[in-house]
Amino acid sequence: MQPQGLANAAWALAKMGHEDAVFISELLQAATLQLRRFKPPELANTAWALATMGHVDTAFMGALVQAAMRQLCCFAPQGLANTAWALATLGHVDTVFMGAVLEVSCPQLRSFKPQELANTALALAMLGHVDTAFMCAMLQVSWSQLRSFTPQGRANMAWALATLGRLDAVFMGALLQVATPQLRSFKPQELANTAWALATLGHVDANFMSELLHAATRQLRSFNSQNLANTAWALATMGHVDNDFMCALLELSMPQLRSFKPQELANTAWALATLGHIDTVFMGELLQVVTTLLRTFAVQELANTAWALAALDEKNAACAAGLIEHAAASPVDLTPSQLCQLEHLTDDGLFSIDIALQLPGGQKLAVEVDGPTHFLRNAPIVPNGLRTLLLEARGWRVVSVPVIEWSRQAARGSQASHDYLTSLGVCS
Repeated sequence: MQPQGLANAAWALAKMGHEDAVFISELLQAATLQLRRFKPPELANTAWALATMGHVDTAFMGALVQAAMRQLCCFAPQGLANTAWALATLGHVDTVFMGAVLEVSCPQLRSFKPQELANTALALAMLGHVDTAFMCAMLQVSWSQLRSFTPQGRANMAWALATLGRLDAVFMGALLQVATPQLRSFKPQELANTAWALATLGHVDANFMSELLHAATRQLRSFNSQNLANTAWALATMGHVDNDFMCALLELSMPQLRSFKPQELANTAWALATLGHIDTVFMGELLQVVTTLLRTFAVQELANTAWALAALDEKNAACAAGLIEHAAASPVDLTPSQLCQLEHLTDDGLFSIDIALQLPGGQKLAVEVDGPTHFLRNAPIVPNGLRTLLLEARGWRVVSVPVIEWSRQAARGSQASHDYLTSLGVCS
C-alpha cells in the first residue's frame, strides 16, 4: 500500500471504532518503512487514528514525529492540532517537537477553528507543556470565536487553563457568559470538568455555578464516580453551598461507592467535611469502602480522609486506626515513630489536637487543620493565640494549616502539597 492508503486505512478503522491490534501492528510495520514519503495530512491522520483507537506504539510514534518535524512548516491548522492532541492522548512526550508545533502554529492561530484551538489547549495541558506567550496569543484568538465553541470545546478550554494553572479572569468570565445558555447541552463530564476547572482556578461565579448545578441535577444519574467526586470537591473548594444538590449527589453516589477510586473517596469525604454537610449513613458506607482500600491510598488521600474523619466527628475506630497505620508506612518523610494519632488529647485532657506528631529528638508537633468551623472568610472566627500559647506551654510546637490553602496546594499536585508541609516544618 502507498502512504495515502495506509493513512486512510488507519483513519477509517478509527472512525468506525474497529480496533484490530494485530492488523494495526502490521499496518504500522508497513508504514514505518515509508514514513519519509508521508505527506503532512497523512502523518497527522495516522497519529490521530492511533490516539483515537488508543493504540500505543512508542517506537512508531517516535519515527512519525521525526518525519513530521521535517515537514511541520507545511502542516495546516487541523494537522497541527490533531498531531498535538494525538501525542497528548497517547502520552508521547517530546518537548522539542511540541515547541516546534507551537512555533509553527502561532502565526496561523487566526486560521484555527474553535475545535482546533480547544484541542491544542487540551494537548498542552495533558502534556504539561507551558508556553505563556503562545497561550496568550491563543486566548486572544479564542475570545473572538467563543460563541462558536461547542460545549465540549468550552469545557476542555476551561479544564486546560486550570490544569496549566493559568487564570485569566476576563477570558473565563467571557467563556462562562456564553456557556450559561448552553448548559443544558453539556454532558456530565463537561459539567463536572467545568466545575473542577473553576474551583482549581479559584474563579468564583455563584450565579453560573447555580445554573450549572441546575443542569447537572437533570443528568446526575449519568454521572460516573469521577464526575460525582469532582463536582463535590469543586463545590467545597468554592464554598458553594447547595444542600439539596449535595443530598441528590450523595444518594446517587451511594450505590457506586465501591467503584470509586481512592482519590475520589478522599475528595468526597473532604468535600463533605469542608461544606459541613452531615450524612452519617453515607459517611459510614464511604468509610467502610475506604477501610478496604487503604493500602492503595496516597499520602494526600490519607491526610484528606483523616481530616474529614476528625472534622465530621466520625467515630470510626477501624478506619482511623487504618489511616494511621498506612500513613506511617507511606513513602513520605514521616516515619512510623513520627506519626502519633488523630484527635490526640493532651496529657491533661484539656486540648484535642487534629494531628499529633512525634519528631526526631522528641519534639512534639501539633498540626491543626483549620476547616470551615475554624475560619470565616479565611480569617479565624476566634483568635487562636491563647490556645497556641497554652499548647506551647505544654511542650507542643503548633502549626496551623488552613484548609483553603491546603486545597489550593493540593490542586497543584502532591509535590506542591509536600513542599507546603515542608515550609511549615511538618516534613523535612
